[in-house]
Amino acid sequence: MTGELVGILKKLSEAHGPPGFEEEVAEIIESELKGFVDEIRRDSLGNIIACKGSGEKSLMIAAHMDEIALIVKHIDDKG
Repeated sequence: MTGELVGILKKLSEAHGPPGFEEEVAEIIESELKGFVDEIRRDSLGNIIACKGSGEKSLMIAAHMDEIALIVKHIDDKG
């Protein structure tokens, strides 16, 4: 794995992105895609849609931007 890829993965894994609050992750992804695509947009649900070219064939890459999140509701005497 190249140092550049490791850096991108580090940024993504350190970004705050619980369900419903993926803005920071989306900004990183958009920034990294900028030089490789012709158009980037987000739909009303926050999905990133990036397009390059207009040929007959197309490729879709789908992935989650959110991370597993927990809500602490109680802390007992032992922490």
